[in-house]
Amino acid sequence: MRRSVVILGIAVVAAAIAGGIASLAGPAAPPPETRTVAAEPTARPGESEQEMEDRLAAEHDAMLDREWPRHGLLTKTQITVRAAADPESTILGWLRIGAHVRLRGEPITTPNCATGWYELYPRGYACAGQGIDVSDAAPAEESTIAPDLDSALPYSYWFVKEAIVPEWFQLPSRDDQRAADAFVARFQEIRRDDAARAVRFRAGELPNEPHAPPEVARFLDYANFVASNGTEVRSRRRFVRTVRGTYVKEASLEQRTGSSFRGVELDATHGLPVAWAVRAAQPMQRVEAGDVMRVIDDDALEPVERLSTVPWLRRERVGDQSYHVIQTASGERYVREWLLAVAELHEPLAGVADDEPWVHVDLSSQTLVLYRGATPIYATLVSSGMEGHDTPEGEFRIRRKFVSDTMADPGGDLGDDAYRIEDVPWTQYFEGSIALHAAFWHSQFGTVHSHGCVNLAPNDAHYLFQHTWPEIPEGWHGVSTEGTHVEGSRVLVTH
Repeated sequence: MRRSVVILGIAVVAAAIAGGIASLAGPAAPPPETRTVAAEPTARPGESEQEMEDRLAAEHDAMLDREWPRHGLLTKTQITVRAAADPESTILGWLRIGAHVRLRGEPITTPNCATGWYELYPRGYACAGQGIDVSDAAPAEESTIAPDLDSALPYSYWFVKEAIVPEWFQLPSRDDQRAADAFVARFQEIRRDDAARAVRFRAGELPNEPHAPPEVARFLDYANFVASNGTEVRSRRRFVRTVRGTYVKEASLEQRTGSSFRGVELDATHGLPVAWAVRAAQPMQRVEAGDVMRVIDDDALEPVERLSTVPWLRRERVGDQSYHVIQTASGERYVREWLLAVAELHEPLAGVADDEPWVHVDLSSQTLVLYRGATPIYATLVSSGMEGHDTPEGEFRIRRKFVSDTMADPGGDLGDDAYRIEDVPWTQYFEGSIALHAAFWHSQFGTVHSHGCVNLAPNDAHYLFQHTWPEIPEGWHGVSTEGTHVEGSRVLVTH
């Protein structure tokens, strides 16, 4: 991630020096489409790759110190980056608590932002009063609440395992906790007799009944998820600190880390097609009895494990059934058609550039292939929408991209829309609320399982996020292409 940020920074500054961009934040005339991924740099003669990366990092830091000398530390949960010093201007992106961003020069004071709007690297403006601590020096130490951009999951994720759980504004005392427990007990007592009245009780609308303790930010329901950036202890009680700065008792939660499944990086020696077992698959052999040809189990071979890659050769019909033919130690064997998913080559999109990343989602095989130009570079399994929640087909573009974003009911195993998952990782919206994103709450990849989105295993979603357009600028939490001249990767969904 650091290397791509360095390359982006150098590319942006070079463009500005060349005069191609009059102002990165608010040009007077629309610039040509902007791609936020620059070409790979080349090493100088005699320079190793590590030496090149160190040099680029030093050049990038020097550029920031020169062109963007001030520092901003985000102190509020999330604020918006605008195209101009105006709260009504186009949204360019979002910043999240704990982030460190670079600022240019003096603020622009307006009637709606007395603290001043600061120009941010590499583009856009944000009002300092909304939650930016501005200084001339870098933060003393790296933030402990910023997301981990180099791991499969940017935060730790916790499942609410009890019926109703308090979320606290600050670490509660034992008396605070007793008061909340009493409120929860009364809520459950009322709910056993009258669910509608219990809803009113929880909202504080019933006369002569206790109200929720003021120290409680809200109550979490069973099967909610919260995202965390650490734990803290008070009076020997452990609390999970959420990314919003609230606290939940750890004993009421279960940590979820997601599937360790990972797709396949492709190159000249490892290309398409790639096949996986999406269900345990017993290899079979073809036998002939006179003029009749049958396929029977080969019990001498172990079943192929689910989610393992399979040496796939071709498809073949035997009688009225279709099979996959695979290579085994005993020679060619057969596997029933519905037991394997095969990612296969798709023709390039019209007008695709050689360096342009784009994504093909095949709903029939539940596979995804990431391309650069005409070249496939990564293949994996996905889970798309179940019947009634179908993933839309067509050609789209990534419109909004977030390190994490909260969703209501994004997975089929979570029940109705009352369930929420906070900070779904590596989220890339391409059609309304439909997105490519990580799913850490299930491992059913290769089968339909979502409410319309394209679910990926955390490792795969992270890889895809790093290799699609637009790239998220350094220190930002999300970026938008809507109404801007920033280009998002194309997403082709077929059946």
